[in-house]
Amino acid sequence: MRAAQLGCGKMGAGAAYALATDPAVKHLTLIDRDLSRAEQTARFIAAHSTCRIVVSSDPESALAGHDLITTALPWTATRQLIDRAAADRIPMAGITRPPTDQLPALRSAERSGGVPVLLPIGLEPGLTELLAAALAEQLDHTATVEIFCGGIPQQPREPLGHVTFFGGESVHHLPIAQRPAYAATGGRTTTLPRFSGLEQRTFADVGTLQAYHDGMVPWLCEHPALRRADCSQKTVRWPGFGEAVTQLARLGLLAEEPVELDGAPIVPRRLIERVLAPRLSAGPQDRDMVVLDVSAYGILAGRPASRHVRLRDSHDPVTGLSAMARTTGFTLAAAGVLLAEGVIAGTGWLTPHLAIRGEARDRLFRSLTQHGISIDATPVLPGPKENR
Repeated sequence: MRAAQLGCGKMGAGAAYALATDPAVKHLTLIDRDLSRAEQTARFIAAHSTCRIVVSSDPESALAGHDLITTALPWTATRQLIDRAAADRIPMAGITRPPTDQLPALRSAERSGGVPVLLPIGLEPGLTELLAAALAEQLDHTATVEIFCGGIPQQPREPLGHVTFFGGESVHHLPIAQRPAYAATGGRTTTLPRFSGLEQRTFADVGTLQAYHDGMVPWLCEHPALRRADCSQKTVRWPGFGEAVTQLARLGLLAEEPVELDGAPIVPRRLIERVLAPRLSAGPQDRDMVVLDVSAYGILAGRPASRHVRLRDSHDPVTGLSAMARTTGFTLAAAGVLLAEGVIAGTGWLTPHLAIRGEARDRLFRSLTQHGISIDATPVLPGPKENR
């Protein structure tokens, strides 16, 4: 298999490593507009794989003849590549979440030229929906699904107790923007403020964290097992982060409307991001972990039942890859290989939790566990209120 990975930032490097160490991939092209970044990723991979590696900064000339395109790029670049993949008839998978206002266009099969475009498929979105669907399918009726997910530093760090490990293009775009989040009641998707529903929870192997509404995709309840379910998805952080961001918002420091300062228009949120980024960006000494808990509650064989799965991962000292890069990039790579092999059926825009099911989903999960990512399932738990 000839695969091309576009974007060689932190998440892209994780995907590139997983592709290069997959026995199915014999040739890997690394493409990044910053050629030195692609070359650095190639040197990193060479220490762990014998896969043939080629680097390029020009996707226009480098994609022909490939069996798979995987991307870890911002949406604008990803959107352009969808048309390119269609023209070259190459299956494509990416981690980037499409903007809500572009979903109708993505749903047009003609836009993909008859080839599959699988996205967003990483940790969140991606694994969160796959695990939720897997649990819901085990029940005769699913009433409630709760998802808690986050990448956090192993040790909280001042000033907000948080470090961001999702880098590259978005290094100055911190997870503080005030925007709508999604939830579902009876299968009907609703919106609510991000950072709302703040609560404290204790997570096994981690400790007490706080969680707030964030992250759920608006198409989650399109899955047949979730069409009548109440669904929520909350991001987890070390205690104090949610309160600090909420206070910044109350002070008007996260506003999107420009204000004039010394004759120049300044967007308050962008200024705060610029000031905070050096204090929150991961440094060489920082280590992260990923926390993902999913629970489904409902009815099985006429009786109340529940299913729960817990995923944990940590920075890998052997490869130097962060837990965020591993869980995001490895998921992208595993799904991409399944796509190229034709195991995932369909054309046009494919949402992962609908397209990756049965044996394909099991293979993806096995791929992650073979890389040392812990996925543990517990069949029976107390109901949602009893578990708090």
